[in-house]
Amino acid sequence: MNKNIIALLVSLSFASSFVSTDVFASAEHGESGHKETEQYEQKQGPHGGFLLTDSKLTLELKLQEFAGNVELRVYGYKQNKPININDLNITMSLKRLVEAPQNIQFAAEGDYLVSTQSINEPHSFALTVTANYKGESISYEYDQHEGQTTLTERAIERAGIKTEIAQSGEVDITDTLFGVIAPTQHGTVEVMAPYTGLISDIFVSIGQNVKKGDVLANVTNRETLQNYPIKSPISGVVTEQYLKRGELASTSALMQVVNLDKVWVELSAFPENIEKLAIGQSAKVYDLHHHLNTQGKVFFIAPMMTGGHIARARIELNNPDGHWRPGMHINSDVSVAKINVSVRVKPQAIQEFNGQPSVFVRKNNVFEVRPVTLGAKNSEWVEVLAGLNAGSEYVTDNSYVIKADILKSGASHAH
Repeated sequence: MNKNIIALLVSLSFASSFVSTDVFASAEHGESGHKETEQYEQKQGPHGGFLLTDSKLTLELKLQEFAGNVELRVYGYKQNKPININDLNITMSLKRLVEAPQNIQFAAEGDYLVSTQSINEPHSFALTVTANYKGESISYEYDQHEGQTTLTERAIERAGIKTEIAQSGEVDITDTLFGVIAPTQHGTVEVMAPYTGLISDIFVSIGQNVKKGDVLANVTNRETLQNYPIKSPISGVVTEQYLKRGELASTSALMQVVNLDKVWVELSAFPENIEKLAIGQSAKVYDLHHHLNTQGKVFFIAPMMTGGHIARARIELNNPDGHWRPGMHINSDVSVAKINVSVRVKPQAIQEFNGQPSVFVRKNNVFEVRPVTLGAKNSEWVEVLAGLNAGSEYVTDNSYVIKADILKSGASHAH
C-alpha cells in the first residue's frame, strides 16, 4: 500500500478519538460516571483518558492511581500532535456536592501535567478548566456523577431519612468494663436486738419495704420480761430474716434492711484498664439488654489486684425507681479521655460502601456517597479525619436506604 495512504489512515484514526464530551472518568480505575447527561459519544485519548476538544487545543484528562493516591494527569494536543507540556498552564476549579470549590494545582512531569493534590473519591464533581497555551486562553467545563441518587420529598419522608449538619465538637474516649450491681455499704444495715430475749412478734417479711422508725419485731427481755420494739434504723427493703418468732435473740442479727435508693457498680478492671482509670471520671452504665442507661462517676479504685489480675473500681448510681438491682450484670463505658475534633458524625450514619466506611451527603434532593477516614469514636460520636467537611449536611437515620438505591441504580464506583 502506498506510504502516503497509510500515513493518512493513521492520522484519521488518531483524530477520530478527539470527540467532545462532558463526561470525565478514568479508564485506569474502571470508573464509570452514572446518571450523567452525555451530549456526545464518549471517546478515550491515546493514554486512556477522556477528551475535551477545541479547535485550538485538545486536552486529555486521566485519573491515575499512584502510591496510594489518585492523581489527575493532563495531556495536551494541537492538530492531533502532542504539545510541549512546558508550554501549557492549567487553572482548574473542582466543585463537589455540598463543598466549596477546590483549586487544583499542577506541575509538569514528563509529557503531562500532574495534580499536586490527590483527587479523592468519589470522582463526582464539576470542573472548570482554563488552559493557557502560547498566549492563547481556552476554557472548558464538564462534570461527572458517581455514587449519587435523587429522591423525591415523598420518598425521603416515607423512608424516614433524617439528616444533620456535620460539626466540630468533643468526642469522649471510653473504655468498656464489665460490672455487677451491689448495695452500698452505708445503705446496708444488720438489725440487732439491744438485749437478749425471745422474739415474741415479727411484723415484716423478706421483700417488704419499710421506713425508718417502722417496728420490725418485738423482743421479750429474759431478765425483766418486758417487751420492747425493734425499729428499722433506715428506710429500705427487708432482704434477709435470720430468726423466727420464738427464737432467742442475742448477739446475732435479726434481719437485714437494705436501702437501694443508691447502689454501687462493682467494675472489673484488668491491668490495661486500670492504667487509664482515675477518680472522678464519668461513666455511662447500661444493662446488657440496653433497656436503660444512666450516668455515674468513678469514686473508688482498689489499690491492689486480685489473684486473677483484676482490680475493683466503683461507681455510685442513683436508683430511685429500683431498676438497678443488686446482682444485675452491666457494662459501663468509662470516659478515660476527651478530645476536640474538627468533624464528628453520628455512628448510625456510617455505612460500608465499596469496602470503605462512608457517609451520604445531601444537597436539596440529591444524595451522594462520601468515603471517609474515621478516628476516635464512642457510642454517640465518630470522628471524621478526612472525606467530610464541617457544615456538610449528612444522612443520620436510615442511610442504608440511600446506599441501596445507589447500588440498585448502578451508580456506584467500580474498582
